[in-house]
Amino acid sequence: MKKNDLIYGNIGKAILLFVLPLIAGSLIQQLYVTVDAIIVGRFAGKVGLAAIDSVNTLFKFPINFMNGLASGATIIISKYVGAKDRENLHCSIRTALTVAMVLGVISSIAGTLLSPCFLKVMRVPADIHGATLTYCRIYFGGLWSLILYNMAAGILRAFGDSKRPLYVLILSSLINVVGDFLLVGVFGMGVAGAAIATIFAQIVSVIITFKLLARLEHAGGQIHVWHLHFCAEHMSMMIKIGFPLALQSMLFPVANSIVQASVNTMGTDSIAAWSICDKLSMLIWLVADSMGPAMTTYVAQNLGAGKYERVKKGAFIGTGISIIAVGFLSVILFTASGLIGPWFIDKKDAVELIPLVVRYMRMMAPFYFFYAVAEALSGACCGLGETLSPMITTLVSICLLRVCGIWFVLPAFETMECIIWIYIASWIAAGVAFLFLFLQKSRKKLQVVS
Repeated sequence: MKKNDLIYGNIGKAILLFVLPLIAGSLIQQLYVTVDAIIVGRFAGKVGLAAIDSVNTLFKFPINFMNGLASGATIIISKYVGAKDRENLHCSIRTALTVAMVLGVISSIAGTLLSPCFLKVMRVPADIHGATLTYCRIYFGGLWSLILYNMAAGILRAFGDSKRPLYVLILSSLINVVGDFLLVGVFGMGVAGAAIATIFAQIVSVIITFKLLARLEHAGGQIHVWHLHFCAEHMSMMIKIGFPLALQSMLFPVANSIVQASVNTMGTDSIAAWSICDKLSMLIWLVADSMGPAMTTYVAQNLGAGKYERVKKGAFIGTGISIIAVGFLSVILFTASGLIGPWFIDKKDAVELIPLVVRYMRMMAPFYFFYAVAEALSGACCGLGETLSPMITTLVSICLLRVCGIWFVLPAFETMECIIWIYIASWIAAGVAFLFLFLQKSRKKLQVVS
């Protein structure tokens, strides 16, 4: 197998080079979503835009669940990569792809057949019901390709390769944007054209990623990714490690929806200012959220390779890199939110909204680094093969704390500032909790394996 920089190279440099493409990929996805909305809004009008936006949350449940299982598979595969266990490596990869294909097809069939029921539950308005149903059925029909691509890209990253998934993502986004322009703008196919463009781009991504997997230089031989294969042992490990992450991915949006419902009671100005703050904080989330999976792959590979000293050292170096990056961005947001905020709002509304944006941002900016600590060390814990404890820690310190704050603390104050302090408290709780959790789990795990 080819030498792997995550195992043998300079730790800080290796982590940085691995995480930068992950950050870039997340940024490209955000930019694509924006461009897609512009194209649909300009050519399909408010009905097309509303039809897509009204069911976006619906697709997140199967996608988030499968991404959790994919993360479990990535952890297993990363350990085999580190251990240079060719037989189990190939078996686990083919099993992961088979599971993704089977569950992806099931999700597509079920979603397509149940789309009318989903729209009823989502209370989609009558004036956009037809367009939304068309979009739903086409998108669900091709959902298998998105699920399969996410699994395949996760496997590439398990080898320490974050660059080629980025290249595939760039190509996919370009295909999608061109497809949107042609199908929606030129041929006037509306939301159906937008859905077809997305699915076609994903299918191209799957084909390219499978070819990359089949030709991996450090896999110890050709991987027969085109042949379905099922191993009960690896399937069991994948579910055991991945299911807590899948459950967490599904429950996290529920807690945030409850918080958003409370924000929506604070008036239009507060809602708009909060929305601007979220956009200003986008790079914070991209950096911190990308370090989590980077730490998972790094820790799992080094654990599999028996590089126990690098495990703990790398986890704290990666956390430090994240803190420095998030801290730098936080200083900018603390000092310059009043200058950047007006980019997102009309001049006539800026007089009322920007003071709120500055106030909210100056409350949150000094505490973002706690979120960076939580994400990095959560990923490190998962890399140790411990996913149940991080799930419980996340659900308690972030989700449960926020929901309890909204239910029991907010009624006494009824202010936007109270909601922000609830968010800050959850970041502090999560950061401290994951620091102690990683110290405990790494000490226990490394003592056992050594």
